Order: sequence, then C-alpha cells, then structure tokens
Amino acid sequence: MADLRLRTWLWPLILMSSGVLLLFFEFGLLSPYTPQLQYILAVLAVFGAMLFFGGFARNPAEWWRVLPGWTFLALAVLLLLSTIGIDQRWLGATVFAGLALGFTHIYLTDRNGRWWALLTAGFLLVFGLVIGFSAWLNQVEWMALVLFGGAGAIFFLLFLLHRRQWWAVLPGGILWVFAVLLAVRGAGDLMAPLLRWWPVILIVAGLVIVFWPRSASQGERLEIHHAPPRRQRNSASTKQSLSSTPPQNYMKQTPGSTIEVLPDPDE
Repeated sequence: MADLRLRTWLWPLILMSSGVLLLFFEFGLLSPYTPQLQYILAVLAVFGAMLFFGGFARNPAEWWRVLPGWTFLALAVLLLLSTIGIDQRWLGATVFAGLALGFTHIYLTDRNGRWWALLTAGFLLVFGLVIGFSAWLNQVEWMALVLFGGAGAIFFLLFLLHRRQWWAVLPGGILWVFAVLLAVRGAGDLMAPLLRWWPVILIVAGLVIVFWPRSASQGERLEIHHAPPRRQRNSASTKQSLSSTPPQNYMKQTPGSTIEVLPDPDE
C-alpha cells in the first residue's frame, strides 16, 4: 500500500519538476550556471536510472521499470551532449534512442509474449533517426525515405524473428513500396517512366501470398473421434447390465433369515 502511494506521488512530482527545469533552460534562466548545473543534473539522472534498474533486478516481474531507467540514462547523455554545442535535433534524437533501448529491453525480457515492444522500439528509433538526419538532409523526400524504409524494415524484422506474425509482411511491403517510389522520384527524370509500373509490385505481392506454402503442423490439426459400431455398443451395454445384476448367491436364503413375499401393488 505504501509503495502504491509512493508511485502515485512520485510520477507527478518527476513530471512537474522536469517541466519547470526545462522551462528555465528554454528562457535562459539557468545560463549563468552552465555547464556545472548540467553535470550535476546528469549525475542525478544516472542515479535515478540506477534506482529503477535496481528495482527491476529485485523484482523482474515489474518489467516497466526498465523504461524510465533507460529514459533517465538518455537524459543524462542529452545533458552531457548539450555542453559541447551539438545540434539540438540530435539531442532530440538521443531521447528517442533512449526510449527505443527501453522497449528493446522489455522485448528481451519475454520475446514471445512481448513482441509488440520490438515494433515500438523500432518506430522510436526510426523517428529519432529522421529527427537527427534532418540536420543534414534538406529535402523532404529523403527524410520520408528514411521514415518509410526504416518502418518497413522493422516489420520485416518482426517477421524474421517471429514467423507466426506473418501479417507483418503486409505493412512492411507497403511501406517499402512508398520508400521505393520516393527514391525513384528523387532520382530525377531518368527514373520517371518506372513510376508507371509501380502497381506491378502489388501484383507480385498478391501472387506471393496466394502461392505461399502453407502446411499445418501436427499440433494444429483437429482430432476427430468416431462413435463405436452399433454391435460394439450393444455388447458393451449388455456387459454393463450383466455386471449390474446381483449374483445368484445373494438370492439364496441364509440360515436364520426369513423371506417375506410382498403383494403386487395391482392386486
């Protein structure tokens, strides 16, 4: 009960204090105290991360603790990178990378039951790369290429690691189609005639799905039970009736006993 109350007050306190601190940084109120203040906050972030990782080590069932742990580590890296004057877009990518590592850790705790964490980690990583590459790439087409191509690769990675999640091929293929179209469009007028043939990719994908070999495993096949033949059932019922009939020895009169003949109810 005490732990629940602590969580109820801890998370709002962390969120509000983080918001106030970031507002101070945005308005330059903490500029006279940098970079010493950033080093102190980075150490505090690492300490908070160790607390969450320690709680997960004591109780692995509370796997959610690894997510704030990796987030605090990402904040520590962000604070350290901000002292060397790195581009702010890469600072934002650092936060997304920390969240991606957190969900990857969640996936590794139970690969079969928490496969969804792999998708979340991949999407966060792709978003972080798009934000970071925006510092170098000025064309929107190339950033969209990284976005669609990376997201499609995450779906195909899920299919390669978990063949039962075959549906991941469909969104992955569609995203890669968009990525190819963007790449061809950004290549110039030489590749423009190929844009008319892009529906062929959908036709090929449909043929692959139709002719994909499907074989049901032995464990997935239904087991059919047949009723026994009528003769066998009759013989079984006869044996059961014979077994329920009392032996003839119990019908004989034993010494000292009397036999009372009951009248017929119809008489």
